[in-house]
Amino acid sequence: MYEKDAFARERRFSSALRGGSANAAWNRRGFHMKWNEKMATGIFEQHLRRMVAKKILLLLAVGIALFLVGLYAVTLGANSTNASDNLQMLKKVYISLYQKNRDFLFDKQTITLSEKALRDHGDFADLNYWFQEFNGKCSVKNEVILSNYQGRVVYSSYEQGVLSDYRVNYNAAICHNAKELKPGQIYNAVYYDSGNYSDYIFVMPVYSDGAVLGYVSLYLSGDDWNFYLLNYNYDGAITDDKNNVIYASKPKLIGSSNKFYGQENGICYYNDERFWMKSESLPEYKVKIFSLVYYPKNSALLIGLFVITIMGISWYLLANWMAGSMAKNNAMRIGQLLSEIRIIQKEDQAHRICMDTQDEFNEVAVQINSMLDSIRDLHGRNTELLQLKNTIEMSQLTAQMNPHFLYNTLEIIRNLALFDGERAEKLIVQLTQILRYSIDKSREDVLLEEDMQYIRDYLDIQKCRFGDRLSCTVNIDADCDRSNIPKLVLQPIIENSIKYGFRKKMNIKIEIRGHMEGNMLVLSVKDDGFGMPEEDASSLNNSLGKAYFPEKSYGLHNISRRLFLRYGEESGIHIVNHQGYSFEVILKVIQPGGRDHV
Repeated sequence: MYEKDAFARERRFSSALRGGSANAAWNRRGFHMKWNEKMATGIFEQHLRRMVAKKILLLLAVGIALFLVGLYAVTLGANSTNASDNLQMLKKVYISLYQKNRDFLFDKQTITLSEKALRDHGDFADLNYWFQEFNGKCSVKNEVILSNYQGRVVYSSYEQGVLSDYRVNYNAAICHNAKELKPGQIYNAVYYDSGNYSDYIFVMPVYSDGAVLGYVSLYLSGDDWNFYLLNYNYDGAITDDKNNVIYASKPKLIGSSNKFYGQENGICYYNDERFWMKSESLPEYKVKIFSLVYYPKNSALLIGLFVITIMGISWYLLANWMAGSMAKNNAMRIGQLLSEIRIIQKEDQAHRICMDTQDEFNEVAVQINSMLDSIRDLHGRNTELLQLKNTIEMSQLTAQMNPHFLYNTLEIIRNLALFDGERAEKLIVQLTQILRYSIDKSREDVLLEEDMQYIRDYLDIQKCRFGDRLSCTVNIDADCDRSNIPKLVLQPIIENSIKYGFRKKMNIKIEIRGHMEGNMLVLSVKDDGFGMPEEDASSLNNSLGKAYFPEKSYGLHNISRRLFLRYGEESGIHIVNHQGYSFEVILKVIQPGGRDHV
């Protein structure tokens, strides 16, 4: 009685221990599942939030970029157009004024009256009247100074007191510079008196009997020029080839030495003001014209950027909140599903997913369980069947190539033994090498370079049989040598070319070529036989590579299937048939991992 009670207590104690261990195991499993679910939920939510954040940031960046590009393009286009229009206006005005003053100086009346005034030493009435008549027609007024040969002023249109000693001395200097001019030439200079606009000077020597009698100097008024262009909206400057300012729309553009240094195109700054500049040189006039369009910093750009940034932040916060809300429930279910899958992956492959969500996730679990059952049942059978099928099929395909070659070779040797024993002995050696090579089971794949040595032995045997009736050329690129192919894969193709080619022709030419297309080895065997009917060729091409095929063209099907099984679906055979002219077999053998991988 005591022993039974003790035994019962021991059983209850053991059961309690086992139950406690089982409960602890289930608790640990439940903890890990919940932890995995939580981790999966967090990862999913984080991924979704990051995805939304990236798209919002991308949208914001694209918006800012489009805004900047659009604003810059509009501003740049407007500034460039305005600068170009202003440049053309300044160019037109300059050329017009220059040409008008030049025409006046070279006018016969001007030359005649100037010569008369210089000779008569005091009779300037006619010259003065002629000049005033010309000046009245000008948009920009001029002043004239008539100087003798020494540069001394003999007549001036300036009012009394305006003609300063500085101008007189400057005029004498430029007259001296114009002394070497030839008839028909004009000397241009810039007169600048501090605090005033500069005048543009035109100097023409007056000749008498081939000698310089004096000089006529036209001073194009800088003050009047600026007044004439006052109503134009944009600024500009015109300088000579030494950067001396002929015309400037604003005094602040001019330096203290009456110089202006501009650039060709783009943004520039003068006295803290920003301009868009466009310029053009006129070599025939020895001047440069600069068009300036005021280009202040655009406050609208900063305002637009600020608005887009605020909108982007708002979109981001809203989308982030919505993404978190929508992802929460789905993330929990994904976490549970992931936990179940990890159990199958790491702990128990016989375990099946259990989800009581009553939604699409439950349907996913049912389908996964069904798929796992099917995979488990089919895996063993398919693996065994595939191994068996490949083993049998590869053995059959390899074995079917040798009898044709062996039979034909023995026939050649039999015939040669009667007439040329030495040649027959050599062929026996070559045949022995080929047979030993073909029955070597230690390697299924060989280097093309090695295989071609035995193909050449095979061609020697066939040449011995057919003599000059058979011509064969081999042209294989050097970078193909380290590529892998099945042993003697070209031999039955060459044998087919010989077999069917000689049926309708006395002489056959065979070309063997090879090259690489990336990691694909491309070999071709082409003969100049009569080919086959196009309908048969098309049918043959369609059937190549299939697991089941008719008895016709069995050899080509064998090779194609062998390449497919050994190297994958990208490898195989394709034929190019020209009925009555040629027949070509093209082999493609994929080289995984590149060449030199035997």
